[in-house]
Amino acid sequence: MFIRIAPFIGGILWVALLSSCNNTNQQPELQVTTEDTTSVGPSFTNIYDRALSWAEKGDERLLPLCDSLLKNGDSQTGASPYYYLGIYYAEKGDTARSIGFFDKTIVTDYNFLEAYIEKAALLLALKRSDEAKKELELLRDIAPTYAPGHYWIGKVAEAQHKKEIAIYHYRLALSLDSTIVEARQGLQRLEK
Repeated sequence: MFIRIAPFIGGILWVALLSSCNNTNQQPELQVTTEDTTSVGPSFTNIYDRALSWAEKGDERLLPLCDSLLKNGDSQTGASPYYYLGIYYAEKGDTARSIGFFDKTIVTDYNFLEAYIEKAALLLALKRSDEAKKELELLRDIAPTYAPGHYWIGKVAEAQHKKEIAIYHYRLALSLDSTIVEARQGLQRLEK
């Protein structure tokens, strides 16, 4: 699948999706839609929603989509394709490659907070809690009021058997966002 995004005068965005061809003599199937970019068009948004969905399912259709976004993207593309590839490879069990793509995400956009979380979660799963902690400390420096960051700092502290630090960060996460069920569960587990 190949995606071409091209802005035109008057705020019109053309999005063409080409199916992959089995050989060079075959004509690709072409679907063209237009969207008014003065309002957020569903086709543009759906490309990114679809990419995330494919990444989370480990769907190989993500690979050419991300290649296309990286080759033909604009300033709005940003680090998202690298993030999707990180999710994809994590789903496939290729942790080293996944961490590499989360690193590329962070280098491309150091404010891509979810990339720090995903990388730290992988490191923690690998029992590399000191590395996960360093990643989360960077996240905290960038976004000190980001509740999921504090939840994950608490989770790493709990894995390191640092009960008081874990409790502190679970409480802080809940004070910033009371909907984080996992932080509440962690707090209940440690306060028994």
